[in-house]
Amino acid sequence: MNNPSIPKNLNPANLGNVQPSQPAQLREGQLFHGTIKQLYPGEMAEVQIGNQKLNAKLEVPLKTGDSYYFQVKATEPELQLKLVSGPHAQGESQSAKIGSLLDTLQLTKTPEMRKLVDFFMKQQIPITRDSLVAGEALLRQTAPGQQQEALQSIRKLVSLKLPITQQLFQAMMGVETKAGLGSVLDALQQAVSADSKITPTQKTDLQTILQQVKQPLLETNGGKLLAQSLATALDKLSPPELRFQAVQLLKTAGILPAQTSLANLPAVLANLVSSSQNTLAQMPSVENRASQQAASYLGATAPSENTPAMDAKQLLTALQQALTGAAKLTPGGSAELQRLIQQAGLPVTVKTQLMNLLTVHSQKNETANTLFSKFSETLFSEAAKQMLPSQNTAQSSLSLNTSGSTPVVNTSPTPTQAGMPALLQALLEAQGGPDKLPILVKQALQSNAPVIQSFVAAAEAATSEELSGSTVKQAIQSVLARLGVHYEAGLASKEPHIAQIQDSLKPQLIALLQEGVAGAALREAAETVVSRLNGQPLQSTESGVQQQIIMQVPLQLQGKRIDATLEWNGRMKEDGKIDPDHARVLFYLDLEAIHKTVVDMQVQNKVVTVTIFNEDPTLKMAGELLKDRLSEGLDAEGYRLSAVRFKPFHEEASTPTKSILPTDGGKQGVDFRI
Repeated sequence: MNNPSIPKNLNPANLGNVQPSQPAQLREGQLFHGTIKQLYPGEMAEVQIGNQKLNAKLEVPLKTGDSYYFQVKATEPELQLKLVSGPHAQGESQSAKIGSLLDTLQLTKTPEMRKLVDFFMKQQIPITRDSLVAGEALLRQTAPGQQQEALQSIRKLVSLKLPITQQLFQAMMGVETKAGLGSVLDALQQAVSADSKITPTQKTDLQTILQQVKQPLLETNGGKLLAQSLATALDKLSPPELRFQAVQLLKTAGILPAQTSLANLPAVLANLVSSSQNTLAQMPSVENRASQQAASYLGATAPSENTPAMDAKQLLTALQQALTGAAKLTPGGSAELQRLIQQAGLPVTVKTQLMNLLTVHSQKNETANTLFSKFSETLFSEAAKQMLPSQNTAQSSLSLNTSGSTPVVNTSPTPTQAGMPALLQALLEAQGGPDKLPILVKQALQSNAPVIQSFVAAAEAATSEELSGSTVKQAIQSVLARLGVHYEAGLASKEPHIAQIQDSLKPQLIALLQEGVAGAALREAAETVVSRLNGQPLQSTESGVQQQIIMQVPLQLQGKRIDATLEWNGRMKEDGKIDPDHARVLFYLDLEAIHKTVVDMQVQNKVVTVTIFNEDPTLKMAGELLKDRLSEGLDAEGYRLSAVRFKPFHEEASTPTKSILPTDGGKQGVDFRI
């Protein structure tokens, strides 16, 4: 997007140490404008280029104080310069100087060429004749409103010693103009769907990744949908036809076995969880605790007072072990299980239900399988309801920890504490893992049944209700991982996770392009996306302790589309880690409701100042309502909010910033152009 300009009000001191000027590094064939400062014997001279001075050997004697256009003839064993144009008197116009240079180089005097030469000479950036020709062709293809961004993109390519090609230029322009990735990903998705030359597996893989990028909360919605479906299927007060459709949905998604019915649903759920191998990272320790406690109430060992309380999954496993080979639970086993229930991290109402089940079991001629099914029905119903909005206001809740560690009884609403109860996680692990959740959502969206559509709507509403900073952070991390922005860095790491790295968009597209099978439209779309993904690390820079990181993230949160560009500037500490006390972060956002918005966050000694640029005058009133929440959130992380300011965009004259050789924009991590 073409952003309005914002005043450049950042003092370099705000970010700590700024690196000193580095010596000029010239290459053969480069052109630059310089002034003779002093002449030495042997045709040597001191030449000033911008803010730097260097010694060079000249082809012809020149006059001190005059300025000329030079071309680098050689760099070894000494710098040798060739006179191209000049001398130019101090009063000579810039237009005349440029005209003289273009005549000498036999270049066309188009407006674009004049603008390009003027830009590079004012910036004191050496450039070759070939680069000028290539840059002028790209400028002619650029809209008038994006000329400045185009010049900056060409400058960046020159400073990185990259060829000025259409592909690399577009990669840079995508970041310079803050154009979101959403449109190029949409074009890629359409090209993938329409291409008939790639294999079905390639098409499916690409479509899956693109869907995950477009819907980063797909698994979160899937978890809510799983809970909604299970709660309905287990609710005996719901109409049988609704319960049946809920079971069918879970079977179609592969979460329940094909032989599952309403009659055997609780037993199937319990058996899946109890017999699973629990591939979750921390489940082995959970199983050990469950086995120890199961053995304790069977009389094998004495339970310890420090033994952690069981969660719902462990109770089911322990009950199954106690009932193995028995027609009925023994009185001793029943008494010990009641003690464990009382210590479990479960709501009081659930504990009461379980205790009543044990009482009925001991008083009636009830089989072990019946008790097992009833326990399963009670615990799974509670776990499912815990993820639904209507249960978030409960005074106490079942543990939502995802690690399988000791559950904690919550006495206040914590809808986003960690996600999914261990019982539902174990069910997923038994049937293939969290990958089943996107499949569940897909199957539900394809269903025409009103009840299934209502499940989808309820799941999305639940996710929206629980949307928080941590949820958005998770979504951003998911999108960046799926895009494969840091694919090369991942390969270069000490312990690369090859399978995980390969399962992202960038390596998939690179492989597709290398195979050369895809049609022309898909190849073009793939090349565009790859170049845009490459543009982000290319635009990110590092200069000594200063570091600039740029990321573009296409987000779609509950139907709302956000194209975001994040620009982070900060310094590195002596240990090589980012200094969290000093930084500047800019968020360039294109939002559906309030459109172009820039958030400028500056951090100095952990004191945070936020400036929000937007043309909507009512935004300030809405922002004031959220200011206290922002302050509290920062306080919790050890930061203090100084001020929140709301300002409109305003146009200002573009004043090029002089750079230092070797050029890297002259920003040194502190100057931003919007």
